[in-house]
Amino acid sequence: MYTLFIDEPLNVKMLAGPLGFEPRASSSAGAVYTPNVEISLNWADLRWGFRQYLDSQNYSTAYITDILRYLDKHFKIINHPQDIIGIFSQVKKGRRSLWLGFRVLFNYLAALGYDDLIISILRKSLPKANCFGVDLKVPEEPEIIRSLNGIKNATPKYLALYNLLTDSGLRLVEAIKVITEFNPDKVEHINGFCRVEVGAFRGNKQAFYGYFTEYTFELLCQVSDNTFRAATAAHRCRKHKAIAPKYLRKFAFDKMVELEVPESVADFIEGRVPKRIGAKHYMVLRRQADKFYGKYAEYLKTLRVKVPKNVPDN
Repeated sequence: MYTLFIDEPLNVKMLAGPLGFEPRASSSAGAVYTPNVEISLNWADLRWGFRQYLDSQNYSTAYITDILRYLDKHFKIINHPQDIIGIFSQVKKGRRSLWLGFRVLFNYLAALGYDDLIISILRKSLPKANCFGVDLKVPEEPEIIRSLNGIKNATPKYLALYNLLTDSGLRLVEAIKVITEFNPDKVEHINGFCRVEVGAFRGNKQAFYGYFTEYTFELLCQVSDNTFRAATAAHRCRKHKAIAPKYLRKFAFDKMVELEVPESVADFIEGRVPKRIGAKHYMVLRRQADKFYGKYAEYLKTLRVKVPKNVPDN
């Protein structure tokens, strides 16, 4: 019998013990490994604190009422990811509201310090988002290459903005904030990439830092006109046949996870974390972001090599 023992975030050791994550052997001739995750989540115990969390994130009253209504109806006790699968197998109406409720609940558990591995397993037990009409488009690498090629013909500020969005996964308004307030002396250079404080907090949307490559840093240093309007920036992307900024954010997150950057760290890099996270948890996430972003930065180097040289925009 084996148990996953978590002594620090992302530091996983295999030790013998009585708790979950135990290997099972199938009854067939070939043995298979299936994690047996033992979790104890009681909605009656979590609801009060979760309601406070929703209020602190400045969600609309209608949104809070909607997701609480479906969690109240369907969530009692979860002892295993299979319990979540069972819940959704029985729900025919309000599945999207319930799905959103669980997603926000897992963010709340992360803010409380629940282990990232457990939360990741719980998230994977949810149905795919395309079941609820969520825009799941994630651009493929060739689309990013074509977009970076097309945007080469833009003015310096839009060229810098688009590359910053590709690097950081920030929202458009947050990337604009980085450029309009850009000061090279305030940029920290860490192991071949850059980090700058963003400090953008809008309701439940927060971005503590922006991470980007040295290549983009040089582009930012060349920007003289740093006045922007978000609508105009989006229009320039279309003009140069580049995919919309929101899809760069999805591409960056998907690629980071593919490169084995933990989801919680990728969320932190893209500014998808609660504003009021504890100081200890915040520092852990920043250290992990400093550690893991280099994987994505190295990938971006290989990606930009594939962008055609001196090819005009068609």
